[in-house]
Amino acid sequence: MLFLVLTLAACAPPPPPSATMPTAPELLGEFRDEMATDARKAGDYLRETRQGVNLSEMTLGWFVYDILSELSSQDDALYHRFYRDGRDLQNYLRTTFRDHHDEEVEAIADMARAGRETPRMAARSALEVLCHIPDPDEPKEVQTNDRAELAGALATLQTFLQRTAAEIPAPED
Repeated sequence: MLFLVLTLAACAPPPPPSATMPTAPELLGEFRDEMATDARKAGDYLRETRQGVNLSEMTLGWFVYDILSELSSQDDALYHRFYRDGRDLQNYLRTTFRDHHDEEVEAIADMARAGRETPRMAARSALEVLCHIPDPDEPKEVQTNDRAELAGALATLQTFLQRTAAEIPAPED
């Protein structure tokens, strides 16, 4: 029972970021470190993809989930996009994004053009990764093409995660 409660608590949507609440330097530092770690992980996945490994939907899905959760914790517009109408991020990915992925990728790109370009393009790139997961049941040439598209999406994601981390000021000693 305790496991169920902890699992449900872990799935509860985080509180929205507040434009009026100051962000503590240590929290910004944690966010910067998370983005840098995610960039390295994107690089690892990129390497595997280029070596011909078909990464699973589960692996990439949780990776993207974590990135979007982290980014939306720092961006009110992303937060409200993913958590609108009382849903959570997992529900957004399983319904809204799955059913309208092209429109959702474009909507995040539009948000990036309106401001906070780098982290929002990281979010857009993370969603793009989900659009190119190879299906092991497809013919080999289709899988090869899907891996090439996934590699491009992962490379772009890695770049935007690195830029997002670099744009956060380092703590002063």
